[in-house]
Amino acid sequence: MDETASLPKEISKSAAKALLLCVLFPLFLGGAELPPVVARFGAVELKREQFRTFSLPEKPDARRRELKRLVDTEVYLIIVRQLLELSKIPPDENTARRYVELRRKQYGGKLPPATARSLESRVRDKGFQLKSALYFTFLAAAPEAVEPTPEAVSRHYDLNKVNFRRPGKSEIALFRVGANDEKGRAQAKAVLMRLRQGEDFQALARQFDPGGSRGRAPVEDKLPFERALLELKPGQTLPVPAPSGIYMLKLVSRTDGDYIPLNEAAPAIREILSGRMLKEALERYMREILAKTPVQYFF
Repeated sequence: MDETASLPKEISKSAAKALLLCVLFPLFLGGAELPPVVARFGAVELKREQFRTFSLPEKPDARRRELKRLVDTEVYLIIVRQLLELSKIPPDENTARRYVELRRKQYGGKLPPATARSLESRVRDKGFQLKSALYFTFLAAAPEAVEPTPEAVSRHYDLNKVNFRRPGKSEIALFRVGANDEKGRAQAKAVLMRLRQGEDFQALARQFDPGGSRGRAPVEDKLPFERALLELKPGQTLPVPAPSGIYMLKLVSRTDGDYIPLNEAAPAIREILSGRMLKEALERYMREILAKTPVQYFF
C-alpha cells in the first residue's frame, strides 16, 4: 500500500516521506521532541522534561553532542550530591568558614592579608561552599589527595618565582605646562631648556600649574607618562604629551622590585595546589563510579 495514500493529494510523495521521517525520528532530524527518558544512571532516570528549557542545535551530530554534554553534567551533579550525602558535610557558609579557619590555623592563626581577604570574601559564594564541602569529604578519606606537601609548595614557588615578584615603585614630580597642541609643545621645550639651565623644578611648577599636579606620587599603570619613565634616570626630566595636556615629568626616585618570600607566598600556593588536587581527586572518583555504573543514553 502506498504510504501516502491517506494523505492529501496536494502533498507530494517526497514531501510525505520527509514528513513521516520527521514524525518517526524527530531527534535525529533535529526536531524538538526527545525520548520520554533521555538517559539512565543507575536507578536515576533523566527525563525529557529536564532538558526542555535548553536550546539544542538543529544538526543531528551537534544535537547529540550537546545533549550528551548536558546529560553528563547532570550525572556529575548527581554523583557530587550523593557523595556529600554520604559524607554528611553540607555545602553551606558554615562549612566555608570552617575551611577558612583551617587555613588560618595552618599558618599559626594568621594569613597574609591578601589571602585572608580573598578567602573571607568567598564564604558566601555557592561554588566556594561546594568546594569546601568536597575538600573536607576527601580530607577525611585521604588527606594526601587534597593537601600538598611542603616540598610540593616549595617546588611550585621555585618553578614559578617570576609570578611572586613585587613590582618596583617610582616616585615622580610633575606639572602641566599647557595644552597638547603646537603652542603647548613649544612651551614645554622652553621649560625643559630652563630646567637644564638650573631653574628649580618646584618653582616652575608653581608658575605653570599652581595648585595642580606637583609633588611626589606613585606611578600608576594607566598614566600616559609611564612609557616615558622607562627612558628616565632618577633626577632627569622629560616633557610628556597626554590627552589632558603637556606635562613636565621628573623621576625623583626608583626602587627595584623584589620577590615575595616563600613563607608569605605559601598560603596562596597551597590554595592553588589544593584546588588542583581536589579537582583531580573528584575526577578519579567520578571515573570509578561511572566504571561501575555506566550512563545509558537513549538518543
